[in-house]
Amino acid sequence: MKKRLVLGLLAVLALVVPTTAASASPTSAPSRPLPVVQQLAATVPVYAPERGIKMGIHGLFERPVRDTGRTAKVYVPQDAVLGAYMVVTTVPQGQQTVQWLVDSGWMALADRDKFVVYILEPGAPGSWGTAAEEQSYVQTAYDDISVNGPNGRGTWYLPPESYYVVGYGAAGTALQKTVMKDPTLVAAAAFVNASDIGSDYLAQMQTTYYATPDWNGQRVASSSVPLPVWTISDHSSAQTAGVVDYWKHANQTVSKAVGFHGGQIFRQQKGTLDYYVADESTAVAVLEKRNLREDARLNRQIYESFLSDYTRYGGAVGGNTLGTRPDYRALGVEYRTMELDGRLREFLVYVPHKARVAAARGEKSPVVFSLHGSGMTMYSMFDFSRWWEVADDEGFILVVPTGLNTENRTGWALGPKSVDMTYMQRLLDTVKQDYAVDTSRIYLGGQSMGSMMSNAIARDLTLSKNFTALGTTSGVTTSNDYSGEVLPNFMLFGEFDFWPYDPATSTVGGWATYWINRNKALGTPTTPASLERDGRYVMRKWNNAEGVNVVRYGVTLGRGHSIIPSEMRTLWDWYALWQKDASGNNVYVGP
Repeated sequence: MKKRLVLGLLAVLALVVPTTAASASPTSAPSRPLPVVQQLAATVPVYAPERGIKMGIHGLFERPVRDTGRTAKVYVPQDAVLGAYMVVTTVPQGQQTVQWLVDSGWMALADRDKFVVYILEPGAPGSWGTAAEEQSYVQTAYDDISVNGPNGRGTWYLPPESYYVVGYGAAGTALQKTVMKDPTLVAAAAFVNASDIGSDYLAQMQTTYYATPDWNGQRVASSSVPLPVWTISDHSSAQTAGVVDYWKHANQTVSKAVGFHGGQIFRQQKGTLDYYVADESTAVAVLEKRNLREDARLNRQIYESFLSDYTRYGGAVGGNTLGTRPDYRALGVEYRTMELDGRLREFLVYVPHKARVAAARGEKSPVVFSLHGSGMTMYSMFDFSRWWEVADDEGFILVVPTGLNTENRTGWALGPKSVDMTYMQRLLDTVKQDYAVDTSRIYLGGQSMGSMMSNAIARDLTLSKNFTALGTTSGVTTSNDYSGEVLPNFMLFGEFDFWPYDPATSTVGGWATYWINRNKALGTPTTPASLERDGRYVMRKWNNAEGVNVVRYGVTLGRGHSIIPSEMRTLWDWYALWQKDASGNNVYVGP
């Protein structure tokens, strides 16, 4: 997959291309057999431990769309992993779903790059109604993407944290209107002849607000949330122009365009959308061209030149971040495995240029272990956290492992004698053996269940001695046994997280009580040494008798149960304060 790390190019693209009648029938991709349609509800997933985090199903499946009497289809390529990226699309008018999936090239692209295709289809084969007539079906089918089992967590497939969206024709217009209501669920979108949206609806989005405010306590309208969108039309119209202007406003673009695939692209203004876009990469483009063919070549261009460049993560709108998707091959990210108790265990290792140069000089580098949350994988944690950017700047080695495949999602076994404790010890041994590691600076953290696992590891006194400091987000565990070495700990919670962030509650208060006691700090959960606002963070610190801050707790304003890239840099600043001395004690080495 071509995934560019192009800073400054997250795009909303408007492509105005007149089409001819002949182009209504797609130019076929190379001929392939048609897949057999299976019923999703009748399918029993088969999860093989030796296959790691691969999904338990593959092929083309049909599923009902609740309360509509209609169906949608889901294509899962063989060897797709849990939580794989997903393209949500509508079948073009006049096309049969299964034949179109093959002819459009989407099936071949999915097979190559292992993403899932979720297909909205007309009630009568090949025949959609108007956008207004299809709005209810499209909205319901879209809402149902993540509901695919009794527990909603992925009985058949595990949905990703955000989607790529491609809409065609009237159904695509309905899909674009659905996306406009909540862009936070979409990493990038393209709409082909699917922008016939009136000014009344666009105005409505300006007064449609999210339930939670941003980091400054301000209400957020749907129309102000950026999203990379490629708008492709066969004619110019006032409605299409209005949609382009709508997305240009949301993405805060400049007025001067540059060329893009034969058209123009308006990039994001520098210094804008800092809390929404990780790398100043939003734009709007316009292209006028005749004789466009809606074929596999166009779809491949949409995917390779646009959609696959982006990723997005976050729940509450104030903690939602999009940015460029990392190119593992260009970065040199290593995919590694080991076998443990009959299971394939997988992990990513990133050794940045600075660490490689240091190793060539005979020097050793710090290591950061980053553990994903429940339902995530090493891939999503790597992409969403953007830890690789911090590693590039600071020169540490990044290790991102995947937890257990529990047959409908991923997670960690938190018990004191669990297989994951053995896995982490094996992983530590492997990394120390295979890389130039400074064993006095090994740091551990994670998100949600990954944070819980990090804290569980800290209570395993054999494992914990390997680590110099903990820095985690949005997940707590606790204990009444305060034995163990001093292990500096910093946790960040979201203002709108799954659990109340107040240290007076049993959740956060229990975590704070444990670490205050274990690290021999002064105070109680509600009486820190300091409480202060630092940008979008509210920080509490507990110090030991020497005045050294050994426990820290922060609330990230505006964020829900997610992570934002700036938190990774904040956690690294914490890690960098600590190093083991010759006796193996974790000591403060900061200013």
